[in-house]
Amino acid sequence: MAKCTESDLAALNESGPLLRFAAENVKNLDPDLSLAIAEAHAAAAEAKWNPQIAQRFWGAFAKLCDLIHPVTMNCLSAADRKIDPPALLRFFGVGKKSVAERSSARYLLLLIGLLMLIVPLQLYVWTCTNLSKKIDDLLAVEKVKYAAFIESYGQQAATAATKASATTQTAGTLSFMKAADPKFSADADAIHDDLDRLATEAHFLEVISTVNFSVHEFSKYERPGTGALASYLYDKTNYRTSAMQNRLLQIQEEAFLVVGVLGAYILPMLFGATGAIAYVIRTISEQIRTTTFSTNSPTRHIMRAALGGMAGLVVGLFGDLSTKFSLSPLALAFLAGYGVEAVFSMFDALIAKFKSVKAGT
Repeated sequence: MAKCTESDLAALNESGPLLRFAAENVKNLDPDLSLAIAEAHAAAAEAKWNPQIAQRFWGAFAKLCDLIHPVTMNCLSAADRKIDPPALLRFFGVGKKSVAERSSARYLLLLIGLLMLIVPLQLYVWTCTNLSKKIDDLLAVEKVKYAAFIESYGQQAATAATKASATTQTAGTLSFMKAADPKFSADADAIHDDLDRLATEAHFLEVISTVNFSVHEFSKYERPGTGALASYLYDKTNYRTSAMQNRLLQIQEEAFLVVGVLGAYILPMLFGATGAIAYVIRTISEQIRTTTFSTNSPTRHIMRAALGGMAGLVVGLFGDLSTKFSLSPLALAFLAGYGVEAVFSMFDALIAKFKSVKAGT
C-alpha cells in the first residue's frame, strides 16, 4: 500500500477550499470531481492510498484548478481573515483582516498622505509663480506710467529747477509743479501707489519663498516723497526705483530656484507615485472582486508604486512629450505613474533602437 507524499497531502488540504469556491462560483460542476476528491480524502484517512486513487485524484485536482483559473490557493489564502489588528483597534472591537483588506487600507492611507503633501506644495508653487507674475506686470505698468510722467512734466521741472535757488531747489520745484499743473500731485501719487504695491507683492513673495515670516526687507525702502519724484525729473541720481528693481529681481530669482526644484523634481515624482498608487488601488479593488488577490500581490504593488515614482521623475527628461500630448508636465508625470508599462515599453524601444544602430556600425 503506497503512502501519501508531502505533495499529495498538500494538494488534499488545498482541494477542500478550492472545491468549495468552485461549488459557489461554477455552474454545473462535474460531480465526478467532488467524488474523486472525496475518495482520495477517505483513502488518505484510512491509509488505503494507492497509485490508482492518486491518479484519479490528481486528474480531478487539475480539472478543478482549470475551472476556477485564475483563482488559486494563494488567492483564497489572501482572502482569508486571519490577520489580527493592532491591540488598540482590537479594544474597539475591530476584527481580523485579510491580506487583501490590509493592503487596500494601507494604499488608501498612502494615497491620502500623498495628496495631503501634494496639495500644499502645488499651492506653494502656484502662489510663488502668481506673485512673481504680478510683480512683472506691475513693474511693466510702472515703467510705462513713469515714462509718460517724465514726458509730461520733465520740461516743466527743468524750467522750475533753473528758477529755484540751490538750497530750496526741491521745494521750489515741487511748489512750481503743483502751481503749474494740479494733476502733478495725483499722477505722482499714482506712481507711488504702484511702488507700494510692488513692495507689498515682493514682501509676500520673499516671505513665502523663504518661509521666513520675520522678513521685512522692503521696510528699508521709504516711500519717496513727491518732492523727490519731482527732483528726479531733472536729476536722475536720487530716485530709488533702480535699487528696488534690483532687489525685486533678486527675490524672484530666489523664488524661482525653490519653485524650479519643486516643479522639476519633487512634484513629478510625487505625481508619478500618486498615479501608480491610484492604479494599485484600482487593481486591488478588481482583484478583491474577482478573488484574484494573491499572497504575493503586495510585493508586486510595492514595486509598482516605486516604479511609478521613478517614471514620473524620469519622464520629465523627455521635454517634447509634454508638447506632443498637449499635457502639463505634472499631468504627464501622473499618467506615467499610472501606466508604467507604457513608459518602460518606450524605454525598451529606445534601447532596441540604440542596439540596432550600434550593430550596424
